[in-house]
Amino acid sequence: MNQLNWDDIRIAYAVADAGSLSAAGKRLGLTHSTVLRRVNQLEQQLQQRLFIRHQRGYRLTEAGHVLLEQGKPLVADMQRLQNNLMMLGNTPSGRIRISTVADFSQFLAPLIAGFRQEYPQIRVETLATDETLSLSGGDIHAAIRIGPEPTEPDLVARRLVNVGLNFYAAGSYLDRHGELPRSINEVGRHLWVLPTGEKRLIPAIELLYERLDPEQIVFQSNSFNDIYYAVKEGVGIGPFESLHRPALSREGLNPVEIGLNFAGEQMWLVYHKDMRNSARIRVLQEYLLRALPELAGQ
Repeated sequence: MNQLNWDDIRIAYAVADAGSLSAAGKRLGLTHSTVLRRVNQLEQQLQQRLFIRHQRGYRLTEAGHVLLEQGKPLVADMQRLQNNLMMLGNTPSGRIRISTVADFSQFLAPLIAGFRQEYPQIRVETLATDETLSLSGGDIHAAIRIGPEPTEPDLVARRLVNVGLNFYAAGSYLDRHGELPRSINEVGRHLWVLPTGEKRLIPAIELLYERLDPEQIVFQSNSFNDIYYAVKEGVGIGPFESLHRPALSREGLNPVEIGLNFAGEQMWLVYHKDMRNSARIRVLQEYLLRALPELAGQ
């Protein structure tokens, strides 16, 4: 049997893992026809089928199950090897893929612009999601997370900045309601814009939900970005992360002091320990440590 092509194995594994040619092609950045050709090529070399084609996708044969089960650690190891070999140089260049919490994505764009001015040879790709993605496979080079310090084995976490929470109201809201609440006892006289999902468990938000009648909560979203724009339009009083602070001062939004400001959580840059020698990770970390405190007004 001829020597198998590693790239064919990698592509076939992606099909086995994703369940279809189109999903694998999207993940790998390849066309449907290219993925099909490479899978057929591998099956011809193996002289056996890995998949059974049907209308809903690709069903695994016995050989396909072996590929899926034994290929996962192999693909992860090869991706890490590729990353390590490519990132050992002293001159930062190439691509870096960063996952970030969805609420932070709008702040990351100007940061990336500044980062690219300093390191024009680095290409940046971001993935905005509230899911905690694994960094062990090598597909994601670094992650920006908010919350407790990550404790997963084999990860390195660097503290970036504290992200606090404060309440604001637009001038148009103040014009309609005459005054803003001055204590927790006055919150029931006003309209509110509040987060849902896990953000509802933030102590200040949780207390408001306990004190307010549901009819006073006139807008809800699982995104602080949505809340920001709703408050800006005068829909109600709402909380913003401290990263919004520079924009708030420009737009004339009014702070609401009712004793509920939340000291905040830590933001972290997280990467796999195998990436510690990466020039790209090093300069990204150095840049974020310089730029983020200024963005957050700290």
